[in-house]
This record gives sequence, C-alpha cells and structure tokens, in this order.
Amino acid sequence: MTRSKIISSTLFLVLTIILFVSCGSEPEPINYGHDECEYCRMLITDNKYGAELITKKGKIYKYDSIECLINYSLVENLLGDNEVTMLVDDFSNPGNFTDARTSSYLHNDNFRSPMGLNVMAFSTEEQRSNFAKENAGSKLSWIEVIELTKQKDN
Repeated sequence: MTRSKIISSTLFLVLTIILFVSCGSEPEPINYGHDECEYCRMLITDNKYGAELITKKGKIYKYDSIECLINYSLVENLLGDNEVTMLVDDFSNPGNFTDARTSSYLHNDNFRSPMGLNVMAFSTEEQRSNFAKENAGSKLSWIEVIELTKQKDN
C-alpha cells in the first residue's frame, strides 16, 4: 500500500468515527446561567425546571421550562415523534433529567417556574405524591401538561 492510500484510509476511518460519535443521542447537561432557551431565548437559570430535546439525528435543544419544550415541539410538530427524546429536570433531584413522557407532574402556583406555568416534573409517582402531601397542587399527566400549556398560550 502506498503512503497516500494509508493516509486516505486513516482519514476516512477518523471521519467515520467522528460522524458516529457526533450523532449520539445522549443528553447534554444544561450549563445553568450560561445556556439559552431555544424557544424563548431567555437564559436558563433554574435547575428544577429545565428541559432538553434530542432529535433523531442527535441535535440537542435546551429549554428553561417544560412549556418552552412543549411550545417548541408544537411549532416543529415533534410531540408525536417517538424518535425524539424529551427530557425534563426532575424537581426532586435538581439538574438531573427524567423522561418527559413518563414523568409525573404537579401544578402548584406557590412554586414559580421561569415561564409561569408552575408545573414541576418528578421521575416517579411516589416522589410526586410525597411532595404533594406537604405542598398540595394538581396532579397532571404529560398530556394534561401539554393541554395546560396550550390553554396558557391562548
């Protein structure tokens, strides 16, 4: 093999590896106080309410609230796309993501979210119930959070 073929083969291999690594679908931590919301362009500052969307191609979008994730997903027609990953901050474990579609939600106006929907996500029903015992609020499903977001924006 000639030297130019070896270099070409090596370059091709390196570019292929970079392509596969860059198309991953792993969440990326939100850099609170520095990252900007994809939907409303506000700075993301509260680690109890952030959200993230990962496209099937691995592109990551970050949001300062659940309703910004939902509004962006409505505009881009992504809510029914099961190949898209939607994550929300777990209120009981700030800064850590949980699946938006399977999370348990609580609406409580005493806990102000960045965009005013005042909905908190919990990774388990047990966490939501324990929080609700001490703080009250309306229990919501993912579909109900979407509907609440639509009502707020009308």
